[in-house]
Amino acid sequence: FLIMTTRNNPLRIGNFTSSNIYRLMGAPKPRKTYIDECNMERRLERPLSNDTTAKPMSWGIVGERKVFELLGTEYSLVSQETIQHPEILSWVGSPDAFKKNTTVEIKCPYTLKSFCELVDIIQSGDPERLKKEKDDYYWQIVSNSVLLNHDFAELIVYTPYFQELGDIVTLSEDVEIAELYKTRWISLANYDELPSINKGGYYKNLNIMPFHVPQADKDLLTRTILECEKELIKLPTKMSLIEQ
Repeated sequence: FLIMTTRNNPLRIGNFTSSNIYRLMGAPKPRKTYIDECNMERRLERPLSNDTTAKPMSWGIVGERKVFELLGTEYSLVSQETIQHPEILSWVGSPDAFKKNTTVEIKCPYTLKSFCELVDIIQSGDPERLKKEKDDYYWQIVSNSVLLNHDFAELIVYTPYFQELGDIVTLSEDVEIAELYKTRWISLANYDELPSINKGGYYKNLNIMPFHVPQADKDLLTRTILECEKELIKLPTKMSLIEQ
């Protein structure tokens, strides 16, 4: 597998990414729209969007690092890396973390409603419910499982306890993170403006749902991407060099 950092990463330009792969798995119109967008990026030789400072995104990046502090040493955080499928070069993804034979997807929702919805799914222990209610997350996990050649997955959902907000602010002031994701707004916010939950209440801060990734879904995703890849225009020469 070819691995590169996500910052200014040509691997993600005009290719199918795990975070958007669900758009290929639905109705024909969303599928066509996504393929068209990838072709636009290939012609532009740059991403269509340059919005890397949105609050939900930067909150998620900081939250990932807090989650990693809470997890055991068997986990490896790799969210700053992009993996390319060894044969289907238009298929790339940036997994959050992994451990032995297990792909890990970390979600740190910016809204408490989203947190509650995800935790309710985790408490059910039913990956089919995740597939039905949060298909974007489900297919993202399946995609990254294929890229990492893993049979199992874990969905991890985190929102800090109010008492942990000081740690979140400290992480948001990390120089590297601040440069990449513009997280200064977190340290400037009042604590009551940030999402958090009460310790000792109904919800826990860290919630994990392990499950087996069905081979049938891996195969379906692979077939779909191979079919959709036929509609992609050829990469510009200088972008094609990254495939070598």
